[in-house]
Amino acid sequence: MKAPSVLRRKGVWEALERFVGQVTKLPEVEAILLVAGDEGWEVWTVLAEWDDAAVDAIVEQEGRLLDDLIAQGKETAAPSFHILIRQGKPLDEFLSPAARFLFRRG
Repeated sequence: MKAPSVLRRKGVWEALERFVGQVTKLPEVEAILLVAGDEGWEVWTVLAEWDDAAVDAIVEQEGRLLDDLIAQGKETAAPSFHILIRQGKPLDEFLSPAARFLFRRG
């Protein structure tokens, strides 16, 4: 299922907004991207460098998003999650034309 169609399902966009609201509280998070993939939609969280505490907090929020979708009976709307560690490379090197910013730190 492509990202635009799945996000129009009642409750899915709201669950994603809650995820973004929580994850962006972490100062290590530089960006959150939404990508329509061949197998559905993907959520990419971008960090400059690896940080154990930040990664743990992101994974916890990913689980909460999944739990939220399952509680709504929308488990088929679940995204795949990815954490991108830039390691000093510009974010633009990693962007696909299909990527949409849900958040980008100034």
